[in-house]
Formats: sequence, C-alpha cells, structure tokens
Amino acid sequence: MTSNEYAKRFSRNIGILTEAEQSELKSKSVAVAGVGGLGGQSLVNLARMGIGRFSIADIDIFDTANTNRQIGATQKTKGRLKVEVLTEMVQEINPEVEVREFRNGITAESVDEFVKSCDIVVDSLDFFCLSARRLLYDACERHKKTVILSAPLGFSATLHVFSPTSMSANEYFAWRPGMSTFKQLIHFSVGIAPSGLHLRYLKLSKEMLVERGTGPSIATGCTLGGSLVANEILIALLKRRPLFEAPSFTQFDPYLGVYRRGRLFFGNRGIIQKIKIAFAHRYYGEFEKRFLDFIK
Repeated sequence: MTSNEYAKRFSRNIGILTEAEQSELKSKSVAVAGVGGLGGQSLVNLARMGIGRFSIADIDIFDTANTNRQIGATQKTKGRLKVEVLTEMVQEINPEVEVREFRNGITAESVDEFVKSCDIVVDSLDFFCLSARRLLYDACERHKKTVILSAPLGFSATLHVFSPTSMSANEYFAWRPGMSTFKQLIHFSVGIAPSGLHLRYLKLSKEMLVERGTGPSIATGCTLGGSLVANEILIALLKRRPLFEAPSFTQFDPYLGVYRRGRLFFGNRGIIQKIKIAFAHRYYGEFEKRFLDFIK
C-alpha cells in the first residue's frame, strides 16, 4: 500500500518509472556501507527515488576537509556523526523512510546483521578500508547479496557489480588468503579502473599521498558516482535489464568526454593487469610502512 503523501512526494518519477514500480521501491531495502562523499550522494539519490528502507554504516564524523565533496558536510554538521546527519537528511526528504544506523561501521560482529535483511548493498567505503571491505564482500557472498561498487577518480567515476552469479570480488581483484594489506590495496587500486582514464590528467604522486594520508577527490566525481550507483540499483531492484556484472567494468569521465566499458575476463590475474600491479608495487613500495601506519 502506497500512502497518498508518498505518491505525491515521488509523483515526478512517474513516466520514467511506472506507478507499480514506484510502489515496489517503497518496499525495498538498501544497505549503504560508508556515507561520506559517494555513499552520502548515493543514499540521498536513492531516498529521492523513493526507496523505503536503509541500513547505513559509518564510524566517522564530519570535519572541515569533507566540505568540498560530501553532501552532508556543512558548518552546522561539523563534528557530528555522518550516519546521524544522513539519517536526518533522508527523513527530511521522506518522513516515511526507515533507517537503521550502524555507528560502529562494518565489523566482524555487525556485518551479517548489516547485509542479511537488505535487497542490495552499496560499497562506498573509504579507499583504504580494506579490512572492512573484505568483511563486507565475504558477508554478501554468504547471504547471496549483490554489491554495487563505485569509486570517484578525478572527474570520473567507476562502476562494478558483484552478484551471487558473477565473478566474486576476491576473484576479480585477485585477493588471496595471507596476502599483505599493502598488496591488497595495490590490487584494489589497479582493478578498480582498468581503463585508467583519470590518469591522463590526475597526477597521484606517492609523496603527496603519503603526506596527506589520502588522495584527492572533487564534488563532481562523487556526484557522478552516486548517480551511477543509484541508477544501477534501481535497474537491479526493478529488473529493468541484465546488470553489467564482474568481470565487466565501467568508467565514465565527463572531463574527457569518454565512456568506457569493458571486461577483464581473468580479473587482475590477466597478464596486463599483472604488469600494472608489478609497476604500482615498485612505484609505491618504498612507502609501504607509511601507508600501513595510516591505514591502522
């Protein structure tokens, strides 16, 4: 049953969506891991599409450095928990929405509870949160949940879909048991954007990354990624078309005017990816300890 207020609130979606599809979205549940830049934008987009239930996980608070790109970051929200602020935002959009907060983030104790009752999962965890990311994907495999992953890279954003029937994240990124955290990070960075469109203009010096403890990010990249994620989730929930699942990948860069979609049939185990991984390991290897200190 769809309330009159709900129908009116999302009436402008009709024509792009059918009334039956809009009503169906009200009953759907999405779990969003990380509600900062891309995750916060994804969450707000999905709320405006009429999704009725969310689980959101993040341990962080908003600070001044988030202002350039994170939808919940303002002078008024500085120092407040991101999950608390984003819950208020989506409830102001749709007072009927249900939000479950996981204020301790993705942990071994909470991850199964986080994913088991949702229809689909968003991986918008921070780039360096590898332990939480591995926990998330392992739980999604156990509970047979599809994960939508996007990364804002310069003015571009990527898109990956890992479903119960696709190549797994472990296979795609070639993560192995016993692999060091630093090697996992290298594998993730190489696998996330095989086309590397952003590298034509984005210079990621190792010295800058180590000094700042993070990479550069801009609002339009996060906004674009949040749109790619929300669209793919809508398509998945309404079964509008088959998903472009792993080993497929997508990267769209409006700055270059380039949209690239491809398939890594062997994931990071392919010869070209292995060469990229070896090069990245040599380039960043001298700073391994400092990267690991930051991750901790």
